[in-house]
Amino acid sequence: MQHLVPLCLLGLASTLAAQEPHAIQPGTSRPWIEPVDPGIEFLSTFGLENFSDHHVDALNTFLQVEKRTLAGQYAWARAWLDDLWAAHPPGGNDWGALPTQPFGLNIGSPPAYYGLRMLSDMVDWRLASGVEGDVAPRSVRFTVLVVGTSSGIEPQTNLELALGLGTPVTHLLEPEIEADDYRVVHQSLRLFRDYVFAITEGRLSVETAILPLPDVDLPVQAVLDPSGLKLASPVNASEVFEHVSEEDQAATDWWWLLYPSHVPEQYPHFTTAEFITGGIGVGPDSQSPFFIIDDRWLLRKPPHLGSGPYSKVERRAYLPQWLQHEFFHHLFRTYPEFELEASSHQWFDLGTWPPDFVGKYEADYYHEALVKRLQSAEPPLHVALRYATADAPWDELELADVLGSYARHPIENDWHTGTITQVAGDTLRWQNDAGVSWELEADLLAGALATGPDCPYFGAPNADEFTIVLERDEIGDLTSTVEAFAFLGESYAKLP
Repeated sequence: MQHLVPLCLLGLASTLAAQEPHAIQPGTSRPWIEPVDPGIEFLSTFGLENFSDHHVDALNTFLQVEKRTLAGQYAWARAWLDDLWAAHPPGGNDWGALPTQPFGLNIGSPPAYYGLRMLSDMVDWRLASGVEGDVAPRSVRFTVLVVGTSSGIEPQTNLELALGLGTPVTHLLEPEIEADDYRVVHQSLRLFRDYVFAITEGRLSVETAILPLPDVDLPVQAVLDPSGLKLASPVNASEVFEHVSEEDQAATDWWWLLYPSHVPEQYPHFTTAEFITGGIGVGPDSQSPFFIIDDRWLLRKPPHLGSGPYSKVERRAYLPQWLQHEFFHHLFRTYPEFELEASSHQWFDLGTWPPDFVGKYEADYYHEALVKRLQSAEPPLHVALRYATADAPWDELELADVLGSYARHPIENDWHTGTITQVAGDTLRWQNDAGVSWELEADLLAGALATGPDCPYFGAPNADEFTIVLERDEIGDLTSTVEAFAFLGESYAKLP
């Protein structure tokens, strides 16, 4: 397995000359600097003298490198990155000293740092792999569900929020989401999609599919959770899958829900309040990643992240940070054996970092997790991150293939292990080691074992069936061997 390998600047001159015809400025390893650099041009609006050289250099390098990678100019991109990291090494204290929201701006925290680390990983792989990689990639479909309306009780004061009171309201999708063929959605995903291609070493290509759901009215709520956090989020985000066809569900690997915001930010009590509006869940198969956020997240900065509408530069610099954060939650739960998130957000506490990890910031943790754990994991990333079942050989399954013992890992109690046996015909029974059992109705062509009213979780989200999970081969294509079943958002592996 090839890992990300740093490429020193020695020997770059011939590569640059062969790949890109422009000269290198005397006294620097950077390619020719444009008359007006994009980061300098953007920050000049607020007075360039109000930003440190480090701040300016971080954003300018991010925008230059992003542009160069899109153009396939990876040696140029590497030169820019090497200069920046030489002056301000990854994990250095000077990154944490940079202001995070000057003039209400949000280009990440530290500024542009997440994007720069992502771009470094991308460029390192491109140069080490010979630019194109050595295999033809498979694709994962990233379906973006765009909900037309949301409805719920809207509080106007902190007291109403605490008591669950307010006025019934219905919100419409912000028109800018749909404008120019969902321009802001694609703009937000561009760097993330390229990053996934690189960290899977050219084996997964992310294809975005926008699925408008204009007639769906998603129930939303504004509440205080038991810890005092303010939530303005769907009551049950999984309800949206009731409006998605079986064909789209089978064809999708990853999901993203965009819904009309329920944040009551127009009222004085909430103009500076932080509301949690999304996160990462699981898709209808109880396994696939399900990104969840409101529409305003792509259009304006919530008060804890800045102020005012997002500019194109800010959206490009910050949204990959949010996507990477949620994506690594999914990666860490996909590979629990590494205990990289044994407790929620453990990377916020440096004392919980593995002893071989270095760095200081969240993005450092992700980089270390990637190159020191995940890229040598089994199954490989390009296999573990595929979930679509449109081409699954369900017709090759027999009842005997699903019978046997299963276990959820880690096994924490007797409800996490059990056995599926045949009762009669297509009727099966699950009995766990705690002695609790319920019937299952096999629908092998649909890859499901349906639960009924005798299931203690009947009616709960993700509890209507055991979803059969098939093994994948070395390139991630499905086989006819049963590997596990998914239930309640958790996987139960078939035991030998």
